[in-house]
Amino acid sequence: MRIATAGGLTNARDNSVIDDKASYPAGFARACSMPNSVVIVLDYQHFIKQPGPYRVLRDFLPRVKQANSMLVFVAPSWSLPAELEHDVPIMHDSLPTRDELSAALKTCTDSTGAKIGNTSALLDAASGLTLAEAESAFALSYAVSGDFDHTRVSDEKMKLVRQSGLAEIINPAPLDSFGGYQVAVDTIKNEIIPSMDDREIATSGMICDGVPGTGKTHLARVLGSLLGWPMLYVSLARLKGQYVGQSEGNVASIFRLARAIQPVILLFDELEKGLAGSASNGDSGVSKGIEGIFLTETQSMRDNGDRIFIVATTNDYQMLPAPVTRRLEIKFFHDVPTIGERTEIADKKLRKYAPDSVKLAAKIASLTDEWTGAEIEDLIRTAARRTPKNESGKRVISETTVIDASHDIKPIAKTRAEEIRRLRDWGRANLRLANSPADIQPTKPTRKLSVIDSDTAGKISSGNA
Repeated sequence: MRIATAGGLTNARDNSVIDDKASYPAGFARACSMPNSVVIVLDYQHFIKQPGPYRVLRDFLPRVKQANSMLVFVAPSWSLPAELEHDVPIMHDSLPTRDELSAALKTCTDSTGAKIGNTSALLDAASGLTLAEAESAFALSYAVSGDFDHTRVSDEKMKLVRQSGLAEIINPAPLDSFGGYQVAVDTIKNEIIPSMDDREIATSGMICDGVPGTGKTHLARVLGSLLGWPMLYVSLARLKGQYVGQSEGNVASIFRLARAIQPVILLFDELEKGLAGSASNGDSGVSKGIEGIFLTETQSMRDNGDRIFIVATTNDYQMLPAPVTRRLEIKFFHDVPTIGERTEIADKKLRKYAPDSVKLAAKIASLTDEWTGAEIEDLIRTAARRTPKNESGKRVISETTVIDASHDIKPIAKTRAEEIRRLRDWGRANLRLANSPADIQPTKPTRKLSVIDSDTAGKISSGNA
């Protein structure tokens, strides 16, 4: 039997109407009066937390069990009241396999007679959709473009992310938009990507630590471009909820979503802030619970060979719990760019504003010792704002304007010198350096002076202090 909000009670085998006026209590009562029966209950997820429907179900459950009958509640998702969690087990239906998606694609191609250029890309794009959603996405792609386009199918899949509200979709960045940090780029191209199909040596992710504004997030976007995978931006701090267990549930949902739409890159921005309080239990154990979910899910990713790659950015690596750092094998430190890297960064940002960008980029590099890439970009944008448009409607910035603008930008390496020096010294000593090492100079120690009296000075010189 089947009962729903509309349609009353019907025979699930032949869809014949048993009682078109029956309500949920009538359906439950029928299960009690007819031993060994099964009642499929639809739409009840909308009512189960209301006092009346909740109490009806609580009262009927023991009677249904005594009749050796069963109530089967069907819904896209469930959030049960705590009192029912042990009485009503939840079973998750699995998404279609790749073979099942392939069969759905074949149905579409057979009906249209169209040829497929890249079957693998289409199946990757459809991964995470139900069969009905996949067939609709294939059909929509064909209707719009006259072909089966994996990018359109992927766009349909990304609707799952937008509907979840748990993450943001960010666009990959082309390799030529990224200046400097060639060691990190080479590691991605020559070590990380080539090993992804070998489960014995593949890594599940990397940590990008370093000075704020040194392109850690941008490097993740370049990885997305090189892989051709979609990217989800996740902030653990924003996933923390006000109810017990909500934060941990949100983090687990992120990983379930990633598995549904894989292949995918998960970018956890400022991961150490999301786990703040983990070590001290300063947030009643919420961060410790999030850490536990993170560790469990990342281990599961590795065991199952999921096509999910994690990039975690941090501004202070030492705040991360040790088990978390062990899960993500590749660990980069992004130091402030070298003079060669500053020239490359400036040149890429200047091309819109200077006809001779190479010469001006070299000048900017000489002016910006210990500046970050973001600060160099701020300098160029500031100079552009101070430059009026010419007759062609363009802003052509001059060296003089750049020099003047440089006086108004105070780099973080100067305004927070002691903190940044500590961060740089530790990162360069303990993590892989993302920068090209050829022209990196040691950080300048902060010199401290003290005043002593003549008696103390005499003792020091004589070795008696």
